[in-house]
Amino acid sequence: MFYKIAFFILCVTSAFSAEHVYLHTPNISRENIIGTNVGIRPFRKTGVRIEAEYIQDKLIIHNYGYGGSGLTLSFGGVQEVLQILENSNACPKTIAILGAGVVGLTTAYDLLDKGYEIHIYSDEWSPNLTSNVAEGIWSPLLDPKDFSKEKKEIHLRMLKNSKSRFLKSVGDSPEFAGVQRIALYSFKTKVSQESDGVKQSEEIIAHFDNGVIKNGRRTYELGIDGQLFMNDLNEKVKQKGAILTQCHFTSLEDILSLKESVIINCTSIGSVTLFNDQEFVPVRGQLIYFNHQKDIDYLYCHSIDNDPASSNKFFVSIYPWSDRMILAGVYEQNQDELIINQEMIEKIIKNAEECLSGNL
Repeated sequence: MFYKIAFFILCVTSAFSAEHVYLHTPNISRENIIGTNVGIRPFRKTGVRIEAEYIQDKLIIHNYGYGGSGLTLSFGGVQEVLQILENSNACPKTIAILGAGVVGLTTAYDLLDKGYEIHIYSDEWSPNLTSNVAEGIWSPLLDPKDFSKEKKEIHLRMLKNSKSRFLKSVGDSPEFAGVQRIALYSFKTKVSQESDGVKQSEEIIAHFDNGVIKNGRRTYELGIDGQLFMNDLNEKVKQKGAILTQCHFTSLEDILSLKESVIINCTSIGSVTLFNDQEFVPVRGQLIYFNHQKDIDYLYCHSIDNDPASSNKFFVSIYPWSDRMILAGVYEQNQDELIINQEMIEKIIKNAEECLSGNL
C-alpha cells in the first residue's frame, strides 16, 4: 500500500513539475493536401565517406553518404575535405565537383571563399534535387553498429562544425535563407534526445486544441527549410563565379577524362556505379504536402512501435515550411526507385491521424 501511495505522489509531482503548453493541432485533412513527393536517403553501412584516393593522375576526394543527414552535416563535411586538400601535395587552381546537391554546393561555396575556381558537373540542379525536398530537421546521423570509434569521432566533429556554421544564419543578418530555431515536441520517442551531446530537453504536457493531452518532451532545434536554403545556396554559388555544366557520368572513365586534376566526388548514391561503392543501403522516404498553416510553427514528432521483422519503419513527423506543411513517416529500406507509393502515403496519413487524435 505504501508503495502505491508513493508512486501516486511521484506521478502527481511529475505532472506539476512539467510545463503545460498549448498547441494548435495540425490539419491533415485530405482536402488540404497539395502534393506528394519522394526521396532517397543515401545511408552507408560504414557512414559518411570522406577520404582521398589517387586514380591515374587524378586526386579524387570523396565526400558523400550522409544518409539523410546531408543538410545537417554538410558544412562539417566541407571542413574535413579542406583538411584533406591542404594536407595533399596538390596545388590546383581549378577544382571539379561532381554533384549539385547540398553536399556538392556547400563544398563549392566554401572552396570559392578559399579562392579556388570551381567547376560543378551535375545532371540535376536545384530545385530538382532530393536536397530540395528534405524536411530539414536537424538530424545527426544515427550510428550503425559497425561504426568504428574513429568514424564516430569524425561524425561528431562534423556535427559540431556544421552546427556552428548554421547558427550564423539565425538572427538579423543570416548567411543563408531558411534557417531558424524551432520548438520540437516529441511523444513516445525512444531515441535519446541527447544524441548530439548538446541538446537539452524538458518534460512538457501538451494541450492540443482538439482536446487531446499528451505527455512529451520539448527541445529547441535548428530547422532548415530545404527549398529556401537550397535555392539561396545555389544562387550564391553562381554569384561567386562557379561554372555549372550539366552532364551525366556513366563510368569512372568519364570522370577521369575531365581536365581538372583534383575532383571532389559528391555524387552520393551515384558512387555505386561510378566508384563501385557497395556500402549503400538506400532508404526511401515519402512526403505529403499540405496547405501552409500559420499556427503550426513547431515540429511534431511521434515514434511508433514497429514490427522488428518488417523492413519498413514508421513514425510521424510534421514540419512547417514557409509555403507548406510537410508530413513524413516512413523508412522504406533497400528501396532506391523514386516512386511515390500510394499505399505508404495512406499509411503515413493514417498513422498521423491516430497520433493527433490521441489513439497512439
